[in-house]
Amino acid sequence: MSLRERLQSWRYNLVPDHLVGEILTKRWTDNAIPFLALVVTLATFGSVIPGFFKLNALQESTRQLGEFSMVVTGMTVVMLGGGIDLSVGSIFALSCFSAVYVFFILEQSIWLAMVASLATGLVFGAINGYLVGYLRLRAFLTTLVTFIFGRALFDILVTTYAADVQLSTATSDVLDFIGDSTFWGLSVSVWLAIILAIVTHIALTRSRPGWHVLAVGGSRRSAHNAGIRVRRTVFMTYVFSGFCASIGGFLIACRLSGAG
Repeated sequence: MSLRERLQSWRYNLVPDHLVGEILTKRWTDNAIPFLALVVTLATFGSVIPGFFKLNALQESTRQLGEFSMVVTGMTVVMLGGGIDLSVGSIFALSCFSAVYVFFILEQSIWLAMVASLATGLVFGAINGYLVGYLRLRAFLTTLVTFIFGRALFDILVTTYAADVQLSTATSDVLDFIGDSTFWGLSVSVWLAIILAIVTHIALTRSRPGWHVLAVGGSRRSAHNAGIRVRRTVFMTYVFSGFCASIGGFLIACRLSGAG
């Protein structure tokens, strides 16, 4: 055996690049790698931050987890439909401000504040859906522009009304319950996130609209040839994403009693 053949044999036997490549091509790695990253992250923070796994710290962390999980659920549906929504951060923030403005400045009921928050998310989601679904603009650039616009609008509104929010005397037991209370050891936001995730999963796997979303995400041309209304389906995924982001925005408004 020549030296070149021997070195090549050592490479294939000792360097695990082919083995790693075969592992990464397995379908289960799509879920295993993010889960492993989550475990490593939790272990790192748990060892570095004192009291990270104490009950009070976990409850506060899960509140944020519940709020952000709703945003992730909405974006997941958009991605399953073959798109992407970069504007969820702005929708989340503007929905939060809408609730804060109606409750603390206009001094309306918390339920009307929730309606304002949801309406904000639905409007922005409909704008994204119309531009991407019906006008067939590129999702990445379109939602990036709406993100920038929403971020600028939020910054202007927060700067203008921050003092009014701080000076408001409006209070609500319902707002305090949603923002601070727990139910069976978990915050309200976590329970709502779990319910939303279960309902979304059932809708995607057991209902005709959910099948349409998956079909459109797989191949828009094939979905169109099968008689699926592709544009309307894409439109509804962005509306749903805006709706989910607005729920998260309303919940963080209840928790922080502000939009800063």
